[in-house]
Amino acid sequence: MSSNLFQYSGYFLNGALTTIWISWLGLLLGAVIGALVALMRLSRSGVLRAFGLVYVETFRSIPILVLLFFSYYGLALVLKVDLSPFVAATLSLTLSASAMMAEVIRAGIESVPRGQWEASRAAGMTARQRWQYVILPQAVRVIVPPSVGVYIMVLKDSSLAAIIGYVELAKAGLLVRDATGENLQVLAIVAALYFVINYSISLVGSALERRFHIA
Repeated sequence: MSSNLFQYSGYFLNGALTTIWISWLGLLLGAVIGALVALMRLSRSGVLRAFGLVYVETFRSIPILVLLFFSYYGLALVLKVDLSPFVAATLSLTLSASAMMAEVIRAGIESVPRGQWEASRAAGMTARQRWQYVILPQAVRVIVPPSVGVYIMVLKDSSLAAIIGYVELAKAGLLVRDATGENLQVLAIVAALYFVINYSISLVGSALERRFHIA
């Protein structure tokens, strides 16, 4: 890093931390909503299954850039609600992540053999006990690996929040580039930071797989 860029190291660091924070928040909220949608997809109610399917296919199909524009500009026009860049970016990432996490969670739950469900019922377990001691421990082993991939995808998608003025890592890089006129070096620094963050997430994901003894 040149001396001209070194004075902006704080901008890069703050941008990286902001990227980690907003992507983690989007994944966390997406996982909560995704779990509810996954249960709808597995419900005996045809209405709930249909709603879950429409939700997943809708937000899994719409590009994150379109969601960002709709959240930041569209809601202001349609509902007269002005969202800050942070709220609009979080909402967009949450909607996108929830659709992906819904399918990940649904696949994890469905991976538990039906015999395990029947055996837990035959043992006289309550619904809470079945989920706590039988279903979730086995489902988590299937849910963890793709969840790491979803997080990395959400983190990379967060870079598009720069288009609505939210200052995360990509936007911080653009601001530094405009201030210094250094194009290639700034892009190289931003790319390196994204690599370090995503590779670290991959390492954590691998550690979690070993922790849960995922084959």
